[in-house]
Amino acid sequence: MPSFRAGAGRWRNHTGSAEKVHDRSSRETSPLDTLTMRKNGPRPLVLNRYELLERIGRGGFSTVYRARDHKMERLVAVKVVQRIDELTDRAAREARAAAKLSHPNIVTVFELAEDENNVYLVSELVEGKTLANRISSLSLSDLDCLEITLQVLDALGHAHERGVIHRDIKPDNIMLSATDPYEVKVMDFGIAQLENTQRITRQGDVVGTLAYMSPEQADGRTVDSSTDTYSTALTLYECLAGSNPFRAVTAAETVGRVQGGALPLSHVRPDLTEDLSLLVEAAMDPDPALRLDLTAFAAGIERLLPDFSDDEQATAVLRRTDANHPSVYNEVAGRLSFVAPRAANAALAALAAWAVVSHTTLYPKGWSLGLIAGVAVLEALLPRIGPVVLSAIMILPAAFFSPGLGVVLAAAAAAYYLFMVPGRPRSALLPILAAGLGYMGIGLVYPAAAGVAGRFRRGLALALLGAVALTGLQLASGSSPLDYLGVANNWNPAALQDVYSPWKALSILAEPVIQQPVLALQPVIWLLAALPAALLIRRRNLLADLSGLLLANALLLAGYLSLPYLAPSYRLPLGPFLKTFTLCVIIQFVLLLISPSAKHRPPLPHECTEET
Repeated sequence: MPSFRAGAGRWRNHTGSAEKVHDRSSRETSPLDTLTMRKNGPRPLVLNRYELLERIGRGGFSTVYRARDHKMERLVAVKVVQRIDELTDRAAREARAAAKLSHPNIVTVFELAEDENNVYLVSELVEGKTLANRISSLSLSDLDCLEITLQVLDALGHAHERGVIHRDIKPDNIMLSATDPYEVKVMDFGIAQLENTQRITRQGDVVGTLAYMSPEQADGRTVDSSTDTYSTALTLYECLAGSNPFRAVTAAETVGRVQGGALPLSHVRPDLTEDLSLLVEAAMDPDPALRLDLTAFAAGIERLLPDFSDDEQATAVLRRTDANHPSVYNEVAGRLSFVAPRAANAALAALAAWAVVSHTTLYPKGWSLGLIAGVAVLEALLPRIGPVVLSAIMILPAAFFSPGLGVVLAAAAAAYYLFMVPGRPRSALLPILAAGLGYMGIGLVYPAAAGVAGRFRRGLALALLGAVALTGLQLASGSSPLDYLGVANNWNPAALQDVYSPWKALSILAEPVIQQPVLALQPVIWLLAALPAALLIRRRNLLADLSGLLLANALLLAGYLSLPYLAPSYRLPLGPFLKTFTLCVIIQFVLLLISPSAKHRPPLPHECTEET
């Protein structure tokens, strides 16, 4: 990978400064209980070589000391980790990851050693202040921010080429020299993940700082090098805006803001170019598959460097200061954006529970209100538990009616939960909306809505599952003809009664699809229609939004019109279909035009993720 620092043009070698290093604070007790720092008298000597001079930093599982290496006659940093098996393994992985790296912008690791009490990671002593210190002191020009970012990207490019992912890029882990211009040192590969080797943390564990995590990392999903690109772009955003756009009072609110995305940088700093705002936005795309890669991000910054100079520092500092004081509107709207998705999902859960409870005799009538209200409250407060309880309420009557059907539905619910709920529970119930809109006669609004809500792969899955939910509801309720397709519903659910074999239950469930193959094609049409909406509708640019909606509905129309060619025996009821389609298109465009643009509102999360 080519160096990203050449375009900056201001970097030069330096000898460092006397400023303090690794300035961190913590209320935790130091793990180095066996070593006591003394102002007078001999200082602790570890490994018969390193004299610990002073504590200069503390992390969640380690303490960092300034030390003197008596063998090499140099100052070093010694990270001390308690001898706990998991932490020892973690420190060893950290050393192996960092030892692969030799780059002027990465802290050099010299040695990994241990004794009966602790593990010691010895590394280069970096003098200076953290980027977090510089941001809080408002001492950086916009040009400084861009050039610092280029050095970070250069370091990460070197690491990625060697299979090392940092996973915890943030201002606290970036050291700056006291020279002018600044020289960067990326620190703390303590949660680094080596590609193609055992992970340092289990999938599903959340490690790092919430406010700087990528959406996939906050969800506990597998991460790759694009996670570092996201966190670096977010760090640049904070440098230019003066504050992190996702930091909130609670962890749940912070993760919800991460999932929703940040306001465009051009909204927070209108004086910055639109090109820079779009570049940062592309590098912070919530979907890793759509996110700008590290090389392209660095190249984009280099192209923009000529637009900036050190002369704008004072103005930039004032504007960052103003950006740190959000309006009352933004504060209120931010709170509403946190509550609204929870209320919407509670309503969807209540709708599904009502549909089941009101059409079964299994639950006593006196239980109805309690079950509906209970599942709604549970979905709002514990979004990972709510779908489990809702599934149980829905499956139990089916299992009493047909044990084989109960097994099939339980297996389907388990698979759905594993793939759709843990990552983004706030969109997991969205297919229920398809059934509700279908009941209102406007189900064709759903494919584009699913694409916007789920973004790319998840949006496509939600669109497909919404079509399945709509068809399943209509078949089970005996509706005929089926909406949009106009086919007769000859399926008899009574055939499932007292069926104990899951295989036989599956064959009975498949009968409508075998008789009418177009039932299997409708979910595919909805999936394809969701694609343009997922890719283009971001509420950043009205033209892109309108184009996405137009393409989505064009694909939807083309899909239904092609059904007679794909299934020669089928005839689409063209007149009724076009009337419904036209109404749904009008509704979609009206909703798009009246909904606030991302430039005029705080970010609205697609879903908010909470720990259960």
